[in-house]
Amino acid sequence: MSRDNLERIHEVDFTMMDEVVKIFDRYNLNYFLIAGTLLGAVRHHGFIPWDDDLDIGVPRESYEKFLENYANELPDRYKVQNFKSSKGSKYYVTRILDTKIQVRELRDDSSLTYASIDLFPMDGTPNNKLFRKIHICRILFWRMMASFSQSSNIDPARKRNTVEKVLVWLAKTLPLDKVLNTQHIYYRIDKILKKYNFQNSQYVGSLMGAYREKELFRSDYIKNFVPLQFEEKKFLCPEKYDLYLKHMYGDYMVIPDQSAIKSKRHFDLIIQEEQSRND
Repeated sequence: MSRDNLERIHEVDFTMMDEVVKIFDRYNLNYFLIAGTLLGAVRHHGFIPWDDDLDIGVPRESYEKFLENYANELPDRYKVQNFKSSKGSKYYVTRILDTKIQVRELRDDSSLTYASIDLFPMDGTPNNKLFRKIHICRILFWRMMASFSQSSNIDPARKRNTVEKVLVWLAKTLPLDKVLNTQHIYYRIDKILKKYNFQNSQYVGSLMGAYREKELFRSDYIKNFVPLQFEEKKFLCPEKYDLYLKHMYGDYMVIPDQSAIKSKRHFDLIIQEEQSRND
């Protein structure tokens, strides 16, 4: 992707995040920057220069309120996509799409979509260590079933251990996508995730994120929030962002090497309507 294209996607994504957060602020809904977006705020005061997506964590109660009551207040050019709103959606989490900016997913050359940002529901987990592990295993099992149900979408470039490689081979060899229904599986996952109250849990997070179990963290990391600069505005971030980022990335202030940087890109800009620059 050229620098101009990457900068254009940054502009589009930032505008989407700004519009979403305006609604969250208007109705006192909770949110906070997570993952690479939080890392960008802390290390770069904006986008990680070579990254091209934005992730927002939303506690389950605020997540459901936004989708049920307020998402329709987004500008008309934006589309809300998740497994409930769009049959055949590849993802459990919610994506906000800018339907005037078409992109190609770099890990799937045949897949055209739109510039997007992701909203991750933040859920609680059992406080008992054994029960928490059982809960995690249940979710990971059903995540695997969801992957099997849409095996053509499995990322072939992701690093995997031997067991995962065997499972991916099985998924791509057996016609499991003919007998498994992705939407039904996501409804099952949704029901399990909602069982544990976010406010009363010692460990919270999103098991549906890319890092799976690693995306659970101690709830005291997000007990309070601070506004941090992200490009030209400030957005809420966990007050203990240092502990969160160390948990996720280790020594997060170290710039990765070029091979790791290349793998962080998700999209390539295809079409941008001229009028969108003036919206």
